[in-house]
Amino acid sequence: MKLLQTIEEVHKIFDTGGSSPLLVTCNDFNDWICKYDKFPNYLFNELLASEFAKIWGIKVPETALIKVKQEHIPTDMLTRLQKNWFYKECFGSKYLEDSKEIDLSILPLFKEKKFRDKVHDKSDFLKIALFDIWLSNEDRNHNNFNLLLNLSPEKNYFFYAIDHVNIFNTSLLDYGLFNISEDDSIIKTDLAKILFSKNKKTKQIVTNLLENFYLCIEECKNKLAEIFEKVPTSWGLNLEDIKLKLENSIFTDDWKRSCDNNFREFVQSFIINQ
Repeated sequence: MKLLQTIEEVHKIFDTGGSSPLLVTCNDFNDWICKYDKFPNYLFNELLASEFAKIWGIKVPETALIKVKQEHIPTDMLTRLQKNWFYKECFGSKYLEDSKEIDLSILPLFKEKKFRDKVHDKSDFLKIALFDIWLSNEDRNHNNFNLLLNLSPEKNYFFYAIDHVNIFNTSLLDYGLFNISEDDSIIKTDLAKILFSKNKKTKQIVTNLLENFYLCIEECKNKLAEIFEKVPTSWGLNLEDIKLKLENSIFTDDWKRSCDNNFREFVQSFIINQ
């Protein structure tokens, strides 16, 4: 994973109600969304989930580690930011200019067939939902989609998954792992109904996703050591302990079967039966 550094003052703080990331410009002359959480576990969650998502074929913004220079933190932001949070590398996601965060205000657009036809890889929506079930992500739901709709150069739209701080039931497996509820899933949303409830291909999409589900998990497990090499030592994490927790949770056969069942039940209840 490449390491970048800021070249000018922080542009803004996004008031997300959560980690409140920064918008910064780095020495590659691109803008980045920068997570600086004072808890390294959250940075790890972001890094791990983004790497797993790439293995699954889920679209995520390009990622990097970012060093925010102390002199680039404006004085007026120091009431909200502590300089010691930036002694270690931050987690960055490339800022996608041609994108819009999905919220309830753009749902009417999806009701128009002409607009829906421009959305490619619609099955990615359900793939992301299954991914969230596997990682127990409690923070992608009807109130907070954490999805971008990105416009490609060919004028097609694609779903991009963002913000994975709250995987593992908003912890780092310190208290075990629990299935997310139906209210914590984007399957129980009006957008899911619009995209799939009258779609004749939905059942086949679900079958295909679950067939690949087990293969994706196995590849994630095989790539774990490679992913861990990307984790900065400055985050001070016990990677051996984390590896053991992962092996005893998301990679177990029982957990995979449970995720498979939950995904089928959610789709049946909130999409097919609608």
